[in-house]
Amino acid sequence: MDSPKDAIASLAPDSLLRALEPAQLEALLDRASPRSLEAGDTIIEQGDEDGDFAVFVLSGGLKVSFVSAGGREIILSYCRPGELVGEIALLDSGPRTATVTAAVTSSVLLLPSRSFLETLMANPDSMVRVMRELAQRVRQQNLVIESDRTFSAGPRLALALVRLIDREEGEGRLLYSPSQSDLGAFAGLSRESVSRLLSEWENRGIVSREGRELRICDGEYLKLMAEFGEEA
Repeated sequence: MDSPKDAIASLAPDSLLRALEPAQLEALLDRASPRSLEAGDTIIEQGDEDGDFAVFVLSGGLKVSFVSAGGREIILSYCRPGELVGEIALLDSGPRTATVTAAVTSSVLLLPSRSFLETLMANPDSMVRVMRELAQRVRQQNLVIESDRTFSAGPRLALALVRLIDREEGEGRLLYSPSQSDLGAFAGLSRESVSRLLSEWENRGIVSREGRELRICDGEYLKLMAEFGEEA
């Protein structure tokens, strides 16, 4: 994406920004602040009290994670271009619940919460759409929690890999070249469990490795396992 204007046409399907009218969204993006990030740079820190902006990804990608009470890193998601992260702060400006870092070199926009709220207050229809989107996210989160409780290690790792497939690059490439530790933090598994499963899948031709890079050879198998579990 070359500019915020280009980003409007590429919004993620479930982006909270889709609740705004096109003219409102364009005006909001015009009031945003651009920021360039190198891989590993932190833009939001878990526990920060000044949660007064959200981050819109123009290019690159961001990792969203938090540290559990036991000191373990848990990766919640990876945000691609067109996606928004930290959007809860647009509504309540409360403490940050997760850390957001650049997975690769990235370009982002910082959207101030005050501007977002002023935009919503000017259009009740947009406010209703935001409420509906947030309700839908609660439903989706409940499904994710339920699947984590139901599925064993294999389906959970399969889901993590499916979510990381680079749809534009093709050839079974994964976004952001995740390490086994990152895959474990994303799937809710230990590094040892990830290593064991990947070795099994490599022997079966489901994945392959080129140096340290992991490739998906049988994406359909992983999609079925991610959706239906070990019985797929």
